[in-house]
Amino acid sequence: MRTGLSIYSLWNAFRKGDMTIEEGFAFMQSLGCESVEIANFVVPLHDIKFGPFAWAPYDPDLEKKLVDYAARYEVPIGAYSCGSDIGRLKGDKYKEMLEFLYSEIDLAHRLGAPLIRIDLVMVMMGKDDVGIDAFDRMFDQCVDSARLLADYAKQYDMIVTVENHGTMMNGGDRVGKLVRAVGRENYGVTLDIGNTVCVDEDPLICATELIPYAREIHVKDFYIRRDPYVIGAKYKDGYAIGDPSVLGNGSWLTTKYKNFLRGAIVGHGDLPIKELLALVKNSGFDGDMLVEFEGMEEPRLASQISLSNLRQILSMV
Repeated sequence: MRTGLSIYSLWNAFRKGDMTIEEGFAFMQSLGCESVEIANFVVPLHDIKFGPFAWAPYDPDLEKKLVDYAARYEVPIGAYSCGSDIGRLKGDKYKEMLEFLYSEIDLAHRLGAPLIRIDLVMVMMGKDDVGIDAFDRMFDQCVDSARLLADYAKQYDMIVTVENHGTMMNGGDRVGKLVRAVGRENYGVTLDIGNTVCVDEDPLICATELIPYAREIHVKDFYIRRDPYVIGAKYKDGYAIGDPSVLGNGSWLTTKYKNFLRGAIVGHGDLPIKELLALVKNSGFDGDMLVEFEGMEEPRLASQISLSNLRQILSMV
C-alpha cells in the first residue's frame, strides 16, 4: 500500500504563484510520497479557458515534463484524474466528450499512470436536481459510457474508476450499484473516505459499501457544521440567508440536506478518520492511499501534516 498526494492538495499554491509544478514534485519527494495523482484541472495540459482550467496558460510540453519530474524526483504517477458530464450529455456533445475521454486515457498511458479516474457526472451542491429519480434517468447512460471507457482502457491494462463525488454520483448505494452494473474487471472505485458527507451519509457506511470495489483511496477530512450563523453566513434579514452556498464565507460547501462543510487537515476535522483508516487497512486494500487536501490552510503545511497523520494512524490501527 503506497501513500502520497493528489496534486490537487497543492492547487492553491500553484494558483497563487507560490509553487511551480516542478517544485511541487520536489516537495512531494521531500515528504517521501510514493505516488501522486495528476488531475487535469490542476495541471494546464489542455487549452481550455473556463472554470478552474483558466488558472494558468496551456503548456504543450507539460506532458513530457510530468514524466520527467516523476522520474527525476522519484514520485511515480499512480493515477490520472479527469472530470466529465458524459452521463448527462446528448447527441454530438456526448460523442465529443467520449472522444475526449478516450484521448485522456491515451494521455494517462503516456504519463505511465496505471489508473484513470473519470467522473461520469459533475453535479455539485445545490446546483441541480440530485434526487433518485434524476439518478435513475441517467443511470443507463452512465453504465454504457463506463463500459466503453473501461473497454478502451483495457488495451493498456489500465484501471478505470469512478469516485463518490458531488451530490449525484455519491453514496454507497448509488456508486456500488453503478460498478456492479458496469461489470468490468478493470472498472472500480476511487473511494473518497470523506466525500460521502456531501450527501449527508455516514462515511463509515459508505466505506463499508464501497471498499470491495476500491482501487484507489482519497483521504480527506471535513469540518461539519449545521448552523450557518456560526460560520458567518450573511443574512438578508433576521431569517433568510443571502448566500445559501456560503462559499464567500470561508470556503464552506452546502451539502445535499443543507449542512455545511469545509476541508480540513486529515485528523483535524470531524470525520472518524481512525475508524475509516482501520476499515480500509483491515479490508486488505493494497492500492494507493492519497491525501486530497482542500481546506483553507497553507497547502504545503497542510499536506505535510495530513500525510504524516495518515501514516501514523495507519501504523496504529
